[in-house]
Amino acid sequence: MYSNASSGRCVTESPKLSQALREIDPQFSEKMMPFLEALYRHYFRCEMSGWGNVPPGTVMFVGNHNGLLTFEVLMLFYAWKKRFGGSRSILGLAHEVALKSLAFRWLIPRLGAIPADPELAREALGLGHSLMVFPGGEKEAFRPYRDRKKLDFFQRKGFIKLAIRAGVPIVPIVSIGAHETYVILDRGEKLAEVLGLKEKLRLHGIPITLRSVFFAWCVATGLLTGLPLLLAPAAAAAIFVPLPAKMTFRILPPVDPMALWNPSWSEERNHQRIYDEIVRVMQQTLTEEYARRKLPVFG
Repeated sequence: MYSNASSGRCVTESPKLSQALREIDPQFSEKMMPFLEALYRHYFRCEMSGWGNVPPGTVMFVGNHNGLLTFEVLMLFYAWKKRFGGSRSILGLAHEVALKSLAFRWLIPRLGAIPADPELAREALGLGHSLMVFPGGEKEAFRPYRDRKKLDFFQRKGFIKLAIRAGVPIVPIVSIGAHETYVILDRGEKLAEVLGLKEKLRLHGIPITLRSVFFAWCVATGLLTGLPLLLAPAAAAAIFVPLPAKMTFRILPPVDPMALWNPSWSEERNHQRIYDEIVRVMQQTLTEEYARRKLPVFG
C-alpha cells in the first residue's frame, strides 16, 4: 500500500509554489476541453490503456518525451482531466523556456504546469498533488526521427530521488506517435552551443526539421530568384504545425522504488538499479508499441 506522501508532509505552501498554483485557471481548462478533445479524438486519434494501473493517492507519472512541441503532454493532461475531473490534482514539471516563451506562457501554466524545480516538486507532492515528469526533457524530445524508438533519460535520476523522498510510487507512461508530428533531422546541439543557449537557458538544442530546412531553402533561394520568398511566411508557420500523427499511450504498473532498494548497496548503486529497471520496462513497452504500428502518422 502506497502512502500519499512521506512522513515529512508539507503543510504550508512556499511563496514560489503559491505563485505557481495561482497561475492555474480551472475555468480556462474547462473552456479548453472541447479544443483538446478535438485534438485527442480526431486529430491525433489518441488511444490510452492501463488506467487500472493508476494507484489511489499521490503518484509520480514518468513519461518519455516526443517531438518538437511535445503535444503528447497536452493529450495526457486532457485524458487525466477527462477521467478524474477536479477530484485528483495533477501538475506537470515544465522547462523554464516553455513557461516563459510567448507561444506557451499563456497556456501551460494555466493548465497546471509548474517550473521543473526539485524542491518545488517535492513540496507539491507533499501537499498531495500528483506530478507528471519527463526526465529526458527537451533533449529527449528533440532527438532525431531515426532515434524515435529509443527511450533515453540520459542517466537523469532526480525523479527517483524525488519519489523516494516524497514516499510516492512511480507510474511509467509510454507514448508513441508524437515524434511523428515533426520529422526532426538533428537535435541542433552545436547550434544551441554556438548561440550560448545551453548556458543561458539550459536548452540543449534547436531542432532542425524537414520543414525548417524547407523554410531556409525558401529564404536562401529567394534572395537570388525572389519567387521562393513568397512561400517563406507559409513555410515558417508550417514549422510549428504538427502532423496529425496517431498517438498511443500505455500506463504501466506502479513501481515502488523502495521495493528495489538493497540496504547493503550504496545509495548511488541503488539509484542506478531503480533507474535501469524503469528504463528497461519502458523501453520494452516502447518497442512493443512500435512493433504494432503499421504506418508512420497513420498508426
